[in-house]
Amino acid sequence: MTSTLDINDARRMRQGGPSGPRGTPPLKVIDPIRWQGQELPERRWIVEGVVPAQAVTMVSGDGGLGKSLLAMQLSTACATGKEWLGLPTAACRVLGVHCEDTNEELHIRQHYINQHYGVEFGDLEHLRLISRVGEDNVLLETDKFGKSTGRTTAFYDQILTCAKDFGAQLVILDSLHDLFGGNENIRSEARHFVGQLRRVALETDGAVVLLSHPSASGLSSGTGTSGSTAWNAAVRSRLYLTRPPTDEDADPDARVLRGMKNNYGKVGDEIALRWEDGVFLRTDRPKGGTVERIEKRAVEAVFLECMAAVATQGRPATDAYNSPRYAPKLFASMPEGQGYRRKEFERAMAALFSAGRIKKATVPGPDRHPMVALVEVEQ
Repeated sequence: MTSTLDINDARRMRQGGPSGPRGTPPLKVIDPIRWQGQELPERRWIVEGVVPAQAVTMVSGDGGLGKSLLAMQLSTACATGKEWLGLPTAACRVLGVHCEDTNEELHIRQHYINQHYGVEFGDLEHLRLISRVGEDNVLLETDKFGKSTGRTTAFYDQILTCAKDFGAQLVILDSLHDLFGGNENIRSEARHFVGQLRRVALETDGAVVLLSHPSASGLSSGTGTSGSTAWNAAVRSRLYLTRPPTDEDADPDARVLRGMKNNYGKVGDEIALRWEDGVFLRTDRPKGGTVERIEKRAVEAVFLECMAAVATQGRPATDAYNSPRYAPKLFASMPEGQGYRRKEFERAMAALFSAGRIKKATVPGPDRHPMVALVEVEQ
């Protein structure tokens, strides 16, 4: 027999949802009417446009390409409030679980990462690392046939408790083949595993980054996928670390980080990298999509910083093209300009004018005579 909701049923649903059988928790039914007049929530990112909060991001790549190093650079960037590969990060506490690298190897890598970011070990109070080489690292129990039972292991509970006690909002898990003991080709097992990782992200109000190795077909196709398509479907974002197209003169230290999936942004962005002095350095400028928007905001921020610096020095900048104080040309020659070119600063100046963030105003000049210069508009 088919039943329909009466007005009382609907009212109960608005108050929290009907109770399930055998005392199960009520359904969390959303009444969109309640969103009327509410402020639109802001989508949160751990790495802007790349690693969303409250979700699982997968970073895949063939063995030996540097996924673990890249993840440790991400850990350090978030723990110290730095950029990762030129992308803004959310400053937060980080827990890194490394199943493939010993304490000694983690120490060596961290030394070079510290040099890259200009920090010392004493600055890493918001970072914790766990080496699990040679230990049983499976997060979900399996039966005698190797099939996942769906039940979490004591190790899973330890990770979740450690992350919550430390206040970590980014958990790095390196890597899938150490942590998953089931069959990667079984769709339900893949989805359930990622679901348990998302539980970690939700309970820490942060993100989980899972490293993985692609299958043979994932390598040959260039997609970087592994096992069932459920892995790609279940994560909210997926990055693929690979080598650039090869030729006789190919740089063996060159890499490309590709955005293969992003439920909340554009797919297809690429970041060119090169391994140098123990870390990966970005070798390109962003070229479109989410990354381009992030870079645009970065140039505008540098423009404002340069504008404030020259004003403090008593040489306010102007938008007059033929003036020696022409802002884009002046800023491109300054150390504070961070290597941006005049054309980039010209685009940033136009955008800041359009957004009402800068304006022309009369200010005291070096000789106390009034002069027209650029000033930031108080927000």
